[in-house]
Amino acid sequence: MDTKLKKSKPFGAWLTFFLSISILASLLFTSMTILVYSDGNTDILRSPFVDYKDSYAFKNRTSFYFNELLNLALYNSEADNTYIVDRFSNSARREAENLNYWAINKNSDFIITNVSDELIQTDGAPPTLPKDYDYYWYFDGQDISIMANGKNVDYNRLDSGYKGIVPMLKYYHSTEELDNIALMVAVKNPLVENHYARSAYYMEGQYLPTVGKTAIALIVVSLLLLAYSLFRRREKREFDRRLARLSGKIWLELKAFISLMALFLSFAVVSTGHYGTYSGLLDFLPDAILVALLVLIAFWWFYLMLIDLIFNKKNFFTHNSITSILNWYRKYEQQYSWQKLMLRRAYSLVAAEAFLACLSVIFLLSGSVALAFLIIALGFYLIYRYLKEYNLTLNDFGKLVDHIALISKGEVNEKLDIAENSPIHPAAQNLNTLQEGMNIAISEQMKSERMKIDLITNVSHDLKTPLTSIISYVDLLDQEESLPEHIQDYIKILSQKSDRLKDLIEDLFDLAKASSENISLDMQELDFARLIKQTLADMEETIEESGLVFRINIPDEPVYIISDGDKLYRVWENLITNALKYSLNGSRVFIDLENEGGAVIATIKNTANYEMGFKEDDILERFARGDKARTTEGSGLGLSIAQSFTEACGGKFSITVDGDLFKVELRF
Repeated sequence: MDTKLKKSKPFGAWLTFFLSISILASLLFTSMTILVYSDGNTDILRSPFVDYKDSYAFKNRTSFYFNELLNLALYNSEADNTYIVDRFSNSARREAENLNYWAINKNSDFIITNVSDELIQTDGAPPTLPKDYDYYWYFDGQDISIMANGKNVDYNRLDSGYKGIVPMLKYYHSTEELDNIALMVAVKNPLVENHYARSAYYMEGQYLPTVGKTAIALIVVSLLLLAYSLFRRREKREFDRRLARLSGKIWLELKAFISLMALFLSFAVVSTGHYGTYSGLLDFLPDAILVALLVLIAFWWFYLMLIDLIFNKKNFFTHNSITSILNWYRKYEQQYSWQKLMLRRAYSLVAAEAFLACLSVIFLLSGSVALAFLIIALGFYLIYRYLKEYNLTLNDFGKLVDHIALISKGEVNEKLDIAENSPIHPAAQNLNTLQEGMNIAISEQMKSERMKIDLITNVSHDLKTPLTSIISYVDLLDQEESLPEHIQDYIKILSQKSDRLKDLIEDLFDLAKASSENISLDMQELDFARLIKQTLADMEETIEESGLVFRINIPDEPVYIISDGDKLYRVWENLITNALKYSLNGSRVFIDLENEGGAVIATIKNTANYEMGFKEDDILERFARGDKARTTEGSGLGLSIAQSFTEACGGKFSITVDGDLFKVELRF
């Protein structure tokens, strides 16, 4: 339910906008059409808002009857005059007593009237009017006079309201012919209803005020709707986007055709209506409304095109029949492999060029030079399109190769973006999927490593407290006197095992710290040569007891590096201890330190007392032991701790196994 309401809000906001603009535009277009039909007389627009007798509509209808009578009196001798007389008589008959008229031609004895003969004036004197007829138009053969409410009207004034509706006598026949003409048109006051026909005067007098009130009401309603749509303009814009999405599916050529037809029809209906014959405002108001509706439809079509252009931008122009056919062809090409696709494109181009070449030769031989050159231009265009597509494909292929190179360097986060219509797009998608899988695998591996480190840290911390108590009580037992000899042996074994367990826990704790990102370092300049010598001096007693011969090659002058002295001391302590445990009895251990091209390299080499059937990377695994038989003491963490501390201190740690020779290198 909520989803439906959310979907209806944009439509409701747009509908209020549509209604408000449609009402305002309809009123505007109708007014403009009426102005065109009335030759630009703005007085006609005030007709619904003033008294009918003072309105342009009333004056124009009277002018229509006056002009009809004048034409009848002038052209009464023509053969088809009977039809014209009947048409006017029928129009005047519907007016009944609202209209009194007469017209005579003294030269032809023509007369047409609906009044008694004594009211017809032929001597040029002012006309005699029946009672209640206070408005008339009169022509005495020389001039036209208009009387309203007993006063003569100066219709030549620009503000008189008679602009463009009083006949221009100079455009009629010669003065001699007009001298024989006399006519009068008088209108009753007040207007009365004809119970036997529809009086145009009466209808306009009744309906025009209603038209004015309706127009005002529509303007008020449209402004309120427009204000509401502006308040909900975000929802309205969302529906505009939906309309643009729909119109964006129409080809550009079809949009252009419909737009041209809309413009053509709009101008055509306006021009056609302008040449119609109208006797009053209500006569051409329906036609004006129809024209306004047609123009309104054209207006909304161009509004749709505008939002289409705003939201779809360049796609407004690129979505055409040519691109659609090309897209369809690309989808058709997807059934082929990339290699076959490129070959098919090349073969298709060659075939198309050969066909167009033959066709152009045929047209040249037949004399159709223009068509021949058009076909040649099409051939060059096809070559241009092929080279353009080929260039884009090569660029995409280059992006693919470069991205593979990035992945080989460990950059697995950035995705490859290739256009969907590119032949390389499927390969790019597969590569992106592969990257996602690698990212997931790396994340899972890192998560597993963190869990291992957390486990080691927590276990090491939890074991320290009880182990400290065990060691303390073993020391207390060892201080007791008069204990049996076998009990003293037990205590000695407990002391050895607890010490070893203590070392193992400390190694685990150190390894956890070295492997985590929270290890604290005190990086400073130190003498690497002095640190190695200090480590050897501290372990001198253990070295002498081992029976191994140490060959030391360390410069006498200082060898400075930037590192953490405590951590590096622990590294060398582990390396020397490892050499003491696993070196062949009576063999030599070599320790070298040298400065090579700006890099400080320290190495320790020894001959193993067992067969080293492992790889360099295997021995660096945690808890890994080179001596599979476990003939010596050790936790299997010494080298792993040394590697972690070295890398944390900014150095590189590497191992080389060559036969029985075991070599460790530290590079800073």
